[in-house]
Amino acid sequence: MSFKKPTIWGNGSVAPSAKCPQCKLLMYLGNQCPHCKHWLSVKEKDAQKRFWKKRRNSEIVKGLIFFPILLLLLFLLFV
Repeated sequence: MSFKKPTIWGNGSVAPSAKCPQCKLLMYLGNQCPHCKHWLSVKEKDAQKRFWKKRRNSEIVKGLIFFPILLLLLFLLFV
């Protein structure tokens, strides 16, 4: 099995998508699953893009909450 793995994490065209609707294995954004050769419909591809955008945004929000709290704790600890 030879399929391209993503090399640029910020690029949405190579970010991993959700699981293939047919074989349930992790695939990457594109028109065809590298495992079972299932062609994604436009609806399936859009749903996978929305899934990963939502997941990425939730991780950013968690980071924006965690780091200020960590900096505040470090400040209070060493002052």
